[in-house]
Amino acid sequence: MVNKNRLLFGLRFLISFGLLSALLWMMRNDIGNIVDILRYSDKKFFILALCVSMPMTLLLAFRLKLLMLGQKIRLSMKDFISLTYIGYFFNNFLPTAVGGDLAKAYYASKRTGNKFGSYAAVLTDRLCGVIAILFIALIGIIFMGGKLKEDKIAWAVAGMSFILILLVTVLLSKKDLVGKIVVARPGILGNILAKISKLHTAINLYRHSPRILTMAVLISLVSQSGAILSVYFFILFLGGDMHLVKLFLIIPLVWAISMLPSLNGLGVREGAFVYFLKADLGTDTAFTISLLWLSVIILYSIIGGVINLFYHVNIKNTGEVDDDR
Repeated sequence: MVNKNRLLFGLRFLISFGLLSALLWMMRNDIGNIVDILRYSDKKFFILALCVSMPMTLLLAFRLKLLMLGQKIRLSMKDFISLTYIGYFFNNFLPTAVGGDLAKAYYASKRTGNKFGSYAAVLTDRLCGVIAILFIALIGIIFMGGKLKEDKIAWAVAGMSFILILLVTVLLSKKDLVGKIVVARPGILGNILAKISKLHTAINLYRHSPRILTMAVLISLVSQSGAILSVYFFILFLGGDMHLVKLFLIIPLVWAISMLPSLNGLGVREGAFVYFLKADLGTDTAFTISLLWLSVIILYSIIGGVINLFYHVNIKNTGEVDDDR
């Protein structure tokens, strides 16, 4: 298992830094232009981009808090802010196959003693984010579909949306499909399926909490819109000009492509920025925007690393912790 994890990490490392290195190599003759773009940029838009982006982390922490409450898990808002930043750190800096979502779930489960509830909340948290991304992309296709040069973009978004709807339907179904499979699967496979069944049962609790799910998706829409608006301000910061509505189509596609095997999208994300934005902004500006967004991610990761050093995990015998402690 250890060797397998190392192999997967090595593969992700090669993909990420290979793509990033290739991108830097292709842009090597344009470094001077990029420096000039930054030198003569309008600094107030950079400040606006940060002012919009940073509060989004608080919204994501509140979304996680809501979903944890759906599992009867209570931690302070300070804990959820810490877990959100720690998730950034694990996603970007540690050489491990354990992503930020798993780190958040692990820390929360150790803090509360509610393992499956913690993992179910974090998985649902991720699904709400993906739902928001695809919803925004679908709206973008409705408004910009006639101007798209490639029909493949629309088909890709539609396909991902269909798969997601199918997954959510199964997870929130009244029938325990996984539980029926477990009965006929003894041994190691049966144990694995039994854990999956427990996780499915925990996620299925949200079927009785439509208000929580609705609020979580709405928060996701606001946070994704905030991220897109931040990118728009980066474009204005660099003196670019692009229709904001078009960004609501393009940026969700960049996020989706970033989910491909890599170190949290490193290299893949930057390449997607250049691919989708170069027609409107030019290659130099598009690449500079990708680096600006990467710097924001690194900043959040550094904050998460500092928090991780001082965040104490206390194992509880109950799934509840007083909010006012």
